Amino acid sequence: MRNGEKTRLLRFDLHVHSSCSDGRDGVGAILEAAVERGLDGIAITDHDTLEGSFLAEEIVRDKELDLLVIPGVEVSTSDGHLLALGMRELPPRGQSPEETIDFIHQRGGIAIVSHPYHLFRHAMYRIPECDAVEVYNSKYIFGIANSWARRKAVMLGLPMVAGSDAHMAKTVGLGVTVVEVQGESVSDVLEAIRAGRVEISGRKTSPAVFVGQMAHWMKRRLRR
Repeated sequence: MRNGEKTRLLRFDLHVHSSCSDGRDGVGAILEAAVERGLDGIAITDHDTLEGSFLAEEIVRDKELDLLVIPGVEVSTSDGHLLALGMRELPPRGQSPEETIDFIHQRGGIAIVSHPYHLFRHAMYRIPECDAVEVYNSKYIFGIANSWARRKAVMLGLPMVAGSDAHMAKTVGLGVTVVEVQGESVSDVLEAIRAGRVEISGRKTSPAVFVGQMAHWMKRRLRR
């Protein structure tokens, strides 16, 4: 404990997508949902863009919302997706996980392997030397990939986190990482995650909502 400072347990959804990439709802609706569900913070992790994160910071500041925004992005590496949290500069896409993680670390961020071992999700099928592993993704309605991710994280001694992987406001908060934080800043939260002062909780995305999300994704693909 730093200088006798008390710790607090804060609830975060660390994996959320908005309409700035392939999500259905705008950042404002996502933030409203986060507040309604009692979250203390959120990371908007759109695909290969920080636009949603920066917009979230503006909205929270302008509306004086009691919510901590962790600037983040889901990066497309050569081997699959990787969450980069605490970023103010966009990591280049298409690099190896190791190169991407180095880029993140050099800029003070943390790297989390998102939805590993899941078929058809641009997932990694190995765990590189990272800061944490997403072992609970609410969109894994069968749970097998979550179990594999947890097993590997335990073997490697890596912190384990959760995320909703929400692509609409109604599913924000289905995957929650409870962080034991000493302090109130984004860097304090990142430090706690890196140190493994985390617990996970959540509920699976309902099959009906999951099918609806897939239909939305297919429509977007067909329009391109």
